[in-house]
Amino acid sequence: MRNRGSWVTLGTAAAVVAAVLGLGFIVQRTTLRAPSQATLAAIRSATWLERYRLVDSTITLDDGRVLRGRCLQDWVVQGGRRRRGAVLRLDDGYTLLAVPPHTLSATGGTAATQAMSPLVLMELAGCPRVLARRLQTLAQERRGLTLGRDTLAFSLKGTSLTLRLAPHTGAPVGVALVSPTVRGASRIRFTPVTTQLRQLLGVSSR
Repeated sequence: MRNRGSWVTLGTAAAVVAAVLGLGFIVQRTTLRAPSQATLAAIRSATWLERYRLVDSTITLDDGRVLRGRCLQDWVVQGGRRRRGAVLRLDDGYTLLAVPPHTLSATGGTAATQAMSPLVLMELAGCPRVLARRLQTLAQERRGLTLGRDTLAFSLKGTSLTLRLAPHTGAPVGVALVSPTVRGASRIRFTPVTTQLRQLLGVSSR
């Protein structure tokens, strides 16, 4: 009788364990749902942006101006200290240095370019870290992303952005932007970083 009772007890315990595991699987499937296609596209885009720190761009603004730019995310030496930052140069002579948390300085360029928001210029120029961080945040939160045919739309601080994606790789190849003051679009191209390019952009590796 004892043996029979032991088998019954073991059988009951096994049933309880199986029920708990089954419930856990259901809860996991419910709470940890599969990522959407928009989330996966954002992750792929962010990966491309993180992989290449230098982006060349051709920017067309709604007023007809065309600007060519180059944005590098790299280590910047300030006051003897190395910090992560971005250097954006446009062909009208405009140079923007952005080093979190406090440095944001712009020099040169036309009056029209100087009047534009530095963040808008960095977005249009495809500055990698700016776009990658926003995409990573939205992908993690699984919200705020709209995937179309080879396009990925999202917003950043009141600005509506649409990335144009390469059909086969998902790499960002263009940016369209609508803000309260500016509309524009750009073609972007990832470029390998070389010592010569870093020197041209005024970035020191020391």
